[in-house]
Amino acid sequence: MVVLAIVLLLLVVIFVPRPNVRLTDVRYQTSSCDPVTSTVIATAYVTFTNSGMLDGYIIARFYVDGERRATSGFPVAAQSTVEGTLVATIQGCSSHRYSLDTCFPSGDSAGTC
Repeated sequence: MVVLAIVLLLLVVIFVPRPNVRLTDVRYQTSSCDPVTSTVIATAYVTFTNSGMLDGYIIARFYVDGERRATSGFPVAAQSTVEGTLVATIQGCSSHRYSLDTCFPSGDSAGTC
């Protein structure tokens, strides 16, 4: 009986369609420094691909110098690719470190991971 349950579970995992959303590209761009406000605009350009058989949703979080500065969710249809941007205004005209991470929504909430 246990073996049958394991086999059935394995078949469900293999054959039930699901989304497979992944970050496939990211690039960062900054504006010139505004001498009046001493700020720059940093933009993360992201590309997500869903190779799964169902529509999916992914959340991207944009960090500047280790601090989260922007968060956005992206719906990605099955078998498609979408592009998007995350934007942050940064005080100071020195160089900065940029990074991005992704996560999938937890539970029924589309805004948290």
